[in-house]
Amino acid sequence: MIRIRRYASADKELWNDFVSASKNATFLFFREYMDYHADRFRDHSLLFYDEKERLVALLPGNEATESVSEKTGAEQRVYYSHQGLTYGGFLLSLHSRMTEVMQLFAALLDYLRGEGFAVLYYKRIPTIYHRYPAQEDGYALWRCEAQMCSCLISSTVLLCEERIRATASNNFYYCRKVKNSGYSLCCDAPLSDFWHVLIENLRTVHHVLPVHTLEEMQLLQSRFPENIRCFLVYGESGGAAQPVAGTVIYEMPPAVHVQYIAATPRGKEDNVHKFLFLSLLERYAQDSRFQYFDFGTSNEDGGHVLNEGLVANKEGFGGRGVVYETYRLTI
Repeated sequence: MIRIRRYASADKELWNDFVSASKNATFLFFREYMDYHADRFRDHSLLFYDEKERLVALLPGNEATESVSEKTGAEQRVYYSHQGLTYGGFLLSLHSRMTEVMQLFAALLDYLRGEGFAVLYYKRIPTIYHRYPAQEDGYALWRCEAQMCSCLISSTVLLCEERIRATASNNFYYCRKVKNSGYSLCCDAPLSDFWHVLIENLRTVHHVLPVHTLEEMQLLQSRFPENIRCFLVYGESGGAAQPVAGTVIYEMPPAVHVQYIAATPRGKEDNVHKFLFLSLLERYAQDSRFQYFDFGTSNEDGGHVLNEGLVANKEGFGGRGVVYETYRLTI
């Protein structure tokens, strides 16, 4: 018998301790990260206990509404896991087994039905972020007849030193050209140096702004200095070093995730991004904590649109497909 309790602020330490030991959680699920945008989402995270009152799972989530009829304006309550995160779903312990996960889903649906929710949106955690196999939720979703409503494709490099050397060899010309042109890579560069490059790049190319403001990202980095890092390539301009390309990296063993990428017109013209990412791939391939380097997704409209140029660029570094799936289940 599974008992469910809604998360409260007093549970913060309990929640974080479980995340630390979970077989499929990353630092995104620590409350210090989840709660930075608490004003944007109505949190409805859940804690799951077994018959012996042991905490066996967490579900980061929020509640919202969606339109049922444009004519009448009718809405229904929906549950997301979690709207403010790239991925969500059940956070499981190393001891979680298939039958228990089936019980978790059954209990969740009963709970949501009793709370008046009409729909569950469930974001699965991609396998590259699992510390131990944790795809039990995929089977449970199928058994519940959940329907995939979004499928995004990410490009991920297996951090094998031999493979990275081959990729670097293919791009040797660009790296040599960048180095000979006086560019240099700075590790742990200030976010403020990167952010104006990012904003200008997103504004002119995609007509959007970053998901995070500079202040939000600086806050998150101050909370997770060992996980959030900024790498910048500088070039000389007017006697001063100016950022021309950069990235914000999320380190979450066993994977490294590229959160943001941006370059100036000069950086793009000189292919500085090739030098940047080949340098990072070599760096992380030598770190035994990491197995994967995830460039992130290349989609729009819930996956229905593929940016073929963007995905081809990532594949040029050796990236291959990993899916980010979201399921919809009518309760």
